[in-house]
Amino acid sequence: MIAIWQDSIGTALLLMLFCACFLSFGVALAVADVKSHRLPNRLLLRWAVASVLLLLALSAVRAEFMPLLWALLGAIILGGAYLVLALISRGSMGMGDVKLAAVLGLNLGYFSLSALFVGSVFAFVLASLVVLVGIIARKLTAKSAVAFGPFMILGAALALLMTR
Repeated sequence: MIAIWQDSIGTALLLMLFCACFLSFGVALAVADVKSHRLPNRLLLRWAVASVLLLLALSAVRAEFMPLLWALLGAIILGGAYLVLALISRGSMGMGDVKLAAVLGLNLGYFSLSALFVGSVFAFVLASLVVLVGIIARKLTAKSAVAFGPFMILGAALALLMTR
């Protein structure tokens, strides 16, 4: 009974740390992207390292290591998909978005591959809606540069909240 209790407390604490990490890095990167249309490598690397350490600890406490493979697969799938988009978009999407996608794929993939899919769809839908409203309000044009990182982060956060 004590081992179950400790496991529950450990899992809860690590999940709270995970959420705090996601929130702090997500907000910092979103602000940087809106201000400069850049996602700083140092923040992306720190988030990736923090995520790996937290997910390793979470797997150890839960004694479930298969989610780590799903996390790796999520990073490869989402990072690879965004790399293809960046290569064919001719500058519309940058390599910062590709690196962010890999970090988000790591985080989403750990919990489920459906979260990976939902987070990706949410990012594109939210960005499309904002751009559409901006065009209708005549604040944006079809050629306007819009930071995509905040939509990726928000989409991932919503997916984590909604998926199992």
